[in-house]
Amino acid sequence: MHPPISSPEARTGTPAAAPARTGSAAPALRAVHRPRGARRVVGALAVRRASVTALIAGLLLAPTASLASAAELPPAVTAATLSTTTFGPWDGVRLDVEWAVPDSAQPGDTFTVDLPPELVPVSTVPFDLLGPDGVVVARAVWQGSTAVVTLTDYVDGRTGVGGTGFFEVQWNTELLGTDPVTTVVTIAGRSVTVTMTGPGTGPPSPTAAKWAYWNRPDQGTTEPGEALTWEVRLPASDAGSGGPVTVTDDLGPGQAMVCGTVQVRAVSSAPESPVTWFGEDSPERIVDLDCGPSGLTLVLDEIRADEFVTLSYAVDLTDPSLGEYTNVAEISTTTDSTVVGAEKQRAAAGGDGSGITEETPGPEPTDPEPTTSAPTDPAPTTPPAPETVAPPA
Repeated sequence: MHPPISSPEARTGTPAAAPARTGSAAPALRAVHRPRGARRVVGALAVRRASVTALIAGLLLAPTASLASAAELPPAVTAATLSTTTFGPWDGVRLDVEWAVPDSAQPGDTFTVDLPPELVPVSTVPFDLLGPDGVVVARAVWQGSTAVVTLTDYVDGRTGVGGTGFFEVQWNTELLGTDPVTTVVTIAGRSVTVTMTGPGTGPPSPTAAKWAYWNRPDQGTTEPGEALTWEVRLPASDAGSGGPVTVTDDLGPGQAMVCGTVQVRAVSSAPESPVTWFGEDSPERIVDLDCGPSGLTLVLDEIRADEFVTLSYAVDLTDPSLGEYTNVAEISTTTDSTVVGAEKQRAAAGGDGSGITEETPGPEPTDPEPTTSAPTDPAPTTPPAPETVAPPA
C-alpha cells in the first residue's frame, strides 16, 4: 500500500488527507529484529506541540437521553458553507453548518447531516455539540456519509434550540477518480459548484521531509492496528550521495512500529518514471534494517544520481486517546546529516448549541378577602352629679 508518486506527499511532502491507493501492495522488507538501545539524535528540531483536545477521551461521559419516545426530526440544517470550492483529490476541506430544531423536540430525537455522493467525511470519529457551559447539547455519530445527531436532555424545558457544527470533507475518489473535474453538489438544499484540481505534477522535491496519513476514516479510534502510515523522503540531488546512507527513525508516544510494513521505493525525476521497490526489485540496496516497536534504523548502499527515495511504514496506536502523534528521523550520509520531524492530528470536528429556558409561571396572586367585625355599643356613661353650692350664712 503506497500513495501514488504524483500525490501531494510524494511530490512536495505537504501533509494531506490519506490518498487513494492504487495497484497492489509492494512486499515489505525483512527486518532484523533485535533490541534497540537508546539513540542520540544529531541536530536540533523544534517539533510543534499543538495544544489539542483529544476527541476520544471522555466520549462515554456524554449525557444519554431516553430513547423511549425518540423521533427523527424534519431537516434541521438551515445553512452549509465549504471553506473553499476548489481543492485536490485528497485535500480535507472544512464544512460549516447551522442547525435548529422545533420547540417540540425531545431528548433522544435525531436529525441528520447528509453529504452529497461526491463528498465523504475525512474522519468518522463521533463529535459533540456543546452548550455555553460545556454541557453536551447533542452528539453526532457517522453512518457512512451521514452524521446522525442525537439530542440530549439539554433540550428538555428549552425552546429555540439550535447552533452550529463543523467537520472536514474530501472528494469521493471512488466515485469521481482523481482527474480534474468541475461538478455541482447539493448541500443543505443549496447547489454549489466545486472543482477538483488534479494530482500534483512535476518532479519530486529534493528536500528531505516527513509526513503521515491515516489509513482509515476512524483514524485509529476503533481500529488502532496499523492506523497511521509515516513516510520519510530522503534528500536528493543531481549527483546523488555516496553511501552508506543511514535513516534513524524514532516514534513519539502512543505508537508502536509494525515492522512487517516497512517499504522503500525510489523514482527518478522523469515524468511517469517507474517505481523501484528495494525489497523486491533491488534487494542488494538494503545494507541493514534494524526494527523494533519504538522505531527503526535503515542502512542503504547510497542515494544515486537523480534518485528520489522514500521510506514508509505503518504504526499501531498504543494510546488511541491522544490527539496528536509525533515522529522524528535523522538521515545521515557520508557528508551531511539532516533531521526531520512531523506531527499528525485527527481531523477537527465539533460545534455548539443553545436554547432558551422556559419559565414556569407561578400561581396567580389573589386579593385578600376583607374582614368585618360586629359593631359594639358603647358602654353607657353616668353624667357627673351637679356641684352643690351652699348659700351664705
